[in-house]
Amino acid sequence: YVVYGDMILLPPNAFDGPLGTTPLLQADVDPMYKLISRHLKVTHIATTKPIPLLNSDDAGEENVLRSPKDFTTLYGDFGPATASDPPTQEDFDNAYWVTAKQNGIYQTWAPRWTMFSRGNISEKARLLTLPSLLSAIEDGEAGTGCTAVDLYAGVGYFAFSYLKAGFDKVVCWDLSSWSVEGLMRGARANNWKALRVASEAEMDEACQNKEVRLLAFSEGNERASERIANMRRELPPVRHVNCGLLPSSKGSWQTAVEVLDCEHTGWLHVHENFAVGEIEQKAEDVRQRIEELVNERRCGNITDMARVTLLHVNRLKSYAPGVTHCVIDIQVAPLQ
Repeated sequence: YVVYGDMILLPPNAFDGPLGTTPLLQADVDPMYKLISRHLKVTHIATTKPIPLLNSDDAGEENVLRSPKDFTTLYGDFGPATASDPPTQEDFDNAYWVTAKQNGIYQTWAPRWTMFSRGNISEKARLLTLPSLLSAIEDGEAGTGCTAVDLYAGVGYFAFSYLKAGFDKVVCWDLSSWSVEGLMRGARANNWKALRVASEAEMDEACQNKEVRLLAFSEGNERASERIANMRRELPPVRHVNCGLLPSSKGSWQTAVEVLDCEHTGWLHVHENFAVGEIEQKAEDVRQRIEELVNERRCGNITDMARVTLLHVNRLKSYAPGVTHCVIDIQVAPLQ
C-alpha cells in the first residue's frame, strides 16, 4: 500500500485469495477500515489499478484524459461520484482533494477524477539537477530568463520540477479540467503564482507579470505553437519542452520543435514505451525523426538547421512485461 497525505491506496490485489472469493458486507469491513485509519492516521481508503488506455464503458474508445476508471472508494468521503462535463467550480469544491510531498514539492489531485503516477518520482528528482536545466537557468540569469513548456502537464509532475529548479516561467497544457485544477491548487501549495489562461488578455498579462510563474491552458496542445508564437515577444526563451504522454508522445514532437526558441540551445524530453531489447535503436529513431522536424522548421523566412544530439535515455520504470517507460533527452543546438 502507499500513503498520500491523509489517503491510503491499497494494491489491486488487496482482496485476492480467500477474502476475494467471499462477498464482503460493509458491516464486516468497516471495523477493519477504522482500525487501518486510526493506525496509519489517514481518513480515506481506496484501491486502484493501472490507468486503462480504453474507456471500459465504450470498448475501443481511447481514455484520452487518462481517467482512473478502476478507482474504488472503500472508506471516507471522496465527494460525489458524478460531475458535470466540463466540471464546474461547485464540482471542484465538492470533490475530495489530497496533497502529497515529493522531492520537497507539493502536488494536489482529486483521486476520484485524476491519475497520480508514483513511479515518476525519480524523473522529477532527475530534472531538478539535470545539467541542461542548470545551463538554461545560468544563461537566463545572464539576462534573458528561461521558459519550460509542458505539453501534457497533468497535475504538475514535471512542470513543478522546472519551477523548483529555478525557471522563470512554465507554460502548460492539459485536456483534463480536473488536472488543471489540481495544477492550480498544487502551485498555490508551493507558493508559486499560477494562472489558468482563458483569454488573450490574460495571456498577455501573465507573460508581462514576472510574479506569474505558471500559465496553464485547459485544452489540448494542438494550438500550443500558435499560443507560444503570440507570447514570444514577452516570454523568456523556451529552452526545455516536456512530452510526457504514454504509450507514445509522437503526436507532440512537431509542436515541441516549433515552440523551442530559435536562437538558443534547447532540450526535449520525450517519453516513450519501448520493448526492452529495442531501447537503443528506438531512441535513435526518435532522434532522427526530431532532426527531420528541426530541419524542416521555419523561423521567419529562414530554414533553421541545427545539430540534434541524443544525450541520454533514462529507463524510468516498467510499463508492462518486457516494456519500459523511457525518457529520451535530446539537445537541439543551432549551427553557428
